[in-house]
Amino acid sequence: MSRMKVFAKLSPTSWLTTKTVFSQVFALLLFAIQAPVLGPRAFGLISIVMVFVGFCEYVPGEAAAESLISIRKIDDEHFSTMTAANVALSVVIGIAVFFGADRIAGWFGDPELARMLRWMAILPAISAFAAAPTAATKREMQFQPLALRSIGSLVVGGVIGLALTLTGAGVWALVWQAIVTRLVSLVVLWYAVPLKFSMRFSGRHFHDLVQFAAPSMLSKFLSWGSQQIPRVILGLYWGSTELGLFSLAARLGDILMEVAVVPRYVVARIELRKYVNDRVGLEAALQRILTLLTLFCFPLCVGGAAIVPTLFHVWLDPRWAGAIVPAQLMLLTCAALVTQYICGAVLLAMNFQRTEAVVSVAQTVTTVLAVVVCAPLGLVAASAGIAARPFFLLPLSVSLLKRNCAIPASSVFLPQWPALAASVTMGVGVSLLRLLLEPLISDAAALPILVLAGAVVYVLMVKLTMPTIVAQFVSRLPGRA
Repeated sequence: MSRMKVFAKLSPTSWLTTKTVFSQVFALLLFAIQAPVLGPRAFGLISIVMVFVGFCEYVPGEAAAESLISIRKIDDEHFSTMTAANVALSVVIGIAVFFGADRIAGWFGDPELARMLRWMAILPAISAFAAAPTAATKREMQFQPLALRSIGSLVVGGVIGLALTLTGAGVWALVWQAIVTRLVSLVVLWYAVPLKFSMRFSGRHFHDLVQFAAPSMLSKFLSWGSQQIPRVILGLYWGSTELGLFSLAARLGDILMEVAVVPRYVVARIELRKYVNDRVGLEAALQRILTLLTLFCFPLCVGGAAIVPTLFHVWLDPRWAGAIVPAQLMLLTCAALVTQYICGAVLLAMNFQRTEAVVSVAQTVTTVLAVVVCAPLGLVAASAGIAARPFFLLPLSVSLLKRNCAIPASSVFLPQWPALAASVTMGVGVSLLRLLLEPLISDAAALPILVLAGAVVYVLMVKLTMPTIVAQFVSRLPGRA
């Protein structure tokens, strides 16, 4: 079978997972080289910039794509109208960032921020053009163009960023890396998607879109706020260096979510639409998704937290040691985010955008409260407060799912307990082994031992707690009937 035929047979989830794994691994390798050279301050500065510039990439861009996906009967005018509206909004925001750069830099006490903001103010307009082709590919479950776009742009931007890093460009290596990545991404996406480019605006079609875009934009804004508002507050309170440490900790949790959860969430949000009139089928599909998702996600959460101290000692210099405990907390919180993401996917698939926005409101409010209360107590306390938020909000997500989709809490939590039990057992064992090995061998020698031991313990526990799943997996192996 030719390579192209193999690619054609890949499922949507496989394409998204391939794209996400490559993106995160490649970004992690870049970070592994750039972090010791640039230090925490550079990454703290770029985090502050992306709070303001990244707004347009996530809020109007994602809301536009979501509204185009949600419309049942769609035509080309919907795509062109949304492109025109999204670009217009993004240009306005980009102009505001450009002219407000000095004031923003003054808030954080770092003049270099102003120049960075002016250069990166172009990014919202670049990203706005991507909403229509992104939605078109997702509607048709054609995730190959999105994967190719992401992989190609990351490679080009990453190579340029790495070259600038090694030649002494400092934080500007990260600035140009971001700009080039998005430019290449836009070109590749429009080239790969058979959608005619147009910016013709139609009031009637805009009215069709806005009924989905308005609640979705609110939801995306609040979701963006729950992630970025803490960075603003922490940056104002601590400065760019401490913010860089927190950004690393949060990034590890983001990597885990992007690799293990987001691909399945994106596909489920579309795939589950076929159960709009079949609540029994919807409940069964939800249970299958949670069973398989937690099987792979939970050991990464717990096992990752267990080996973080050893990993940091091997990977990074002492300037990054303050991020160890926050990174452990951010990884553990991903266990609760699995439930929130999948509950959100179900609500969106059933067109309960307004209900899903309620969860986003709660996430933003509780995140801001956690940061405001805990920031004066230090980085670890603030990280603990942020990490506790998803667990605190689990009852809300589950109750809204029950109210709107008639899915009981038992159908959400029972599929997760075997993987959770196996992961906790593995995590405790790896942590004890790490403490035992620390005085005996180097961290570099201990790291592969811990990873191997964790894998062995988890596989044994899964065989005990999930024998049916194991049997189904084995039966699908090559050579099995």
